Amino acid sequence: MRYGPNHKQEARSKILHAVGRGFRWQGYAGIGVDDLAKQAGVTSGAFYGHFKSKADAFQAAALAGLEELRHAIEKLRADESDRWLKKFVEFYMGFKRTCDLRDSCALQSLTPEVARADPETKAAYEAEMLRLIETIAEGLPHGPLPSRRKTAWAILAMLSGGVTLARAIHDPKVSTQIANSITTTVLAAAENAGD
Repeated sequence: MRYGPNHKQEARSKILHAVGRGFRWQGYAGIGVDDLAKQAGVTSGAFYGHFKSKADAFQAAALAGLEELRHAIEKLRADESDRWLKKFVEFYMGFKRTCDLRDSCALQSLTPEVARADPETKAAYEAEMLRLIETIAEGLPHGPLPSRRKTAWAILAMLSGGVTLARAIHDPKVSTQIANSITTTVLAAAENAGD
């Protein structure tokens, strides 16, 4: 059977998606290559045909997660104009706070794992994070770009930390209070950027 010219890239994308879900759900230490391959519907040999190691797969998944977040923000900025940040924050503190952990945001679920990763993964993650910060900063309404970058860092930290705290809370009412507090604070910070 002959495969199309994009078969290998499509297969890697499918495996990478499953790998990202696996790491989000069980953490780096909680899942092995055999389980990652099984979730992707491939053999361990096929897994190693795309990634040289579990650490390599983790790096690819973490970077893909940040890239996915950046593209989603770019799309929101294009589609929603000045309302993009409000829509984004509401989605993040709503769906991304309550969804299955496998579907959670890489920023929230994989960043703690990156902190334990090798220097190469940290450097690659930092480079992708800087692209994400630039995308957010360019979409903020007030102040010079350096000031908007500072606000973008604060926004990501509040959102990621807020979702982390809210997910760890048993009482849904308290989780919602956290989400509402973060939403209000993030939007106020964006309004006051550059002051």
